[in-house]
Amino acid sequence: MYCNDFESSDIAYFFLTKEAETKHWENLKESLGERPFQIKPVKDISEGNTEKEIWKIFELVYSILKKEDKVILDVTHGFRSLPMLGIVLLNYAKSLKNIEVSHILYGAFEGIGIPAYQIENEIPDPEKRTAPLFDLTAFSAIQSWTYGAESFIRTGNSKLITELSKENIKPILIESKGNDETANNIRSLMDSLNKIETAINTNRGQVINQGGWVKRAKDSLRELQTEHQVFAPIKPILKEIENKLNDFDEKPHWEAAVEWCITHGLVQQGITQLLEGIISYVSLLLELDDSSLEVREIVAQALHIFSQRIPEEDWRSPAAENKEIVKKILSHNFIIDHNDNYQRLSEYRNDINHGGYKEKALRNGEKFTSKLSEIFDEFIEIKTIHAPKPL
Repeated sequence: MYCNDFESSDIAYFFLTKEAETKHWENLKESLGERPFQIKPVKDISEGNTEKEIWKIFELVYSILKKEDKVILDVTHGFRSLPMLGIVLLNYAKSLKNIEVSHILYGAFEGIGIPAYQIENEIPDPEKRTAPLFDLTAFSAIQSWTYGAESFIRTGNSKLITELSKENIKPILIESKGNDETANNIRSLMDSLNKIETAINTNRGQVINQGGWVKRAKDSLRELQTEHQVFAPIKPILKEIENKLNDFDEKPHWEAAVEWCITHGLVQQGITQLLEGIISYVSLLLELDDSSLEVREIVAQALHIFSQRIPEEDWRSPAAENKEIVKKILSHNFIIDHNDNYQRLSEYRNDINHGGYKEKALRNGEKFTSKLSEIFDEFIEIKTIHAPKPL
């Protein structure tokens, strides 16, 4: 069924215990006949009766797999724990040898409904002994998707799960009908996750704040969770990814981006996002256009003027030409309470951007994380105090 395109360089391995070799190998080899690919017995396999023997089997099979192999695993005749061991081994090899798992198959002979010792009497014609063949490839696919989703949830890195979406996604789908539409939804989701991650990693504030990619990702996630073609075990994984993005719905996107950076150790990006976010917040607080570069420069200068107590006669352009706006900013209670946090952030950003070579640079790089978290928490607290009270 699955080896019709095998060539002379392809190999079918049969792992044989001594008993299996004695009882079955010659008959099996004869029934296989001539094939266009190689058939190789691997003899003297342990029975797997002890943990030591099980790990010996694991090491042997792993040693036979080569990098980039495309593998079909038949666990029909696996003994006790060996089918489970095989699936774990394949996932291990996927990580270390970058193999591709094409199929995991199990011939459910017991599905005939007759004990093996009675089968010849009950069904003498071998052609009529039809047993169901289960394709268990989804087991491996679900493990990969779980690991990919965990990587994204824990680190914010979408690379692994995005790569899965580029591969054959059939193992996580129940039926062929609708595969194209579902595949497109999955790839749309992964494209959105990649855009979000890239925007945060490269400090694309406008991309983050516009929020289009977040909405697109969440729309795809909700749709996929209702599609019957997607295997049920995949849906909780999709739900966890959706939860990861909820902050972008519940608060300004730049705030969610700062929290994302703090969670995932993106200190430089987090400091920059918080600096620019404070400028956006002050602009909106005073009903200024935060998308205007001139307005943002005026606000940034005002915050610098406040922290450095720069006299009016020493103000530079564009603050010098917009004194009324600057004075309005300087007198606002939020600015007064926020004190020198903006200036501290600016110093930390300069310290990082200059590689620690500036005067009074922090020697302990780990302190940047705590400083970022501290200033962000203070911002949220002060912002909450000055938030408009509900009527």
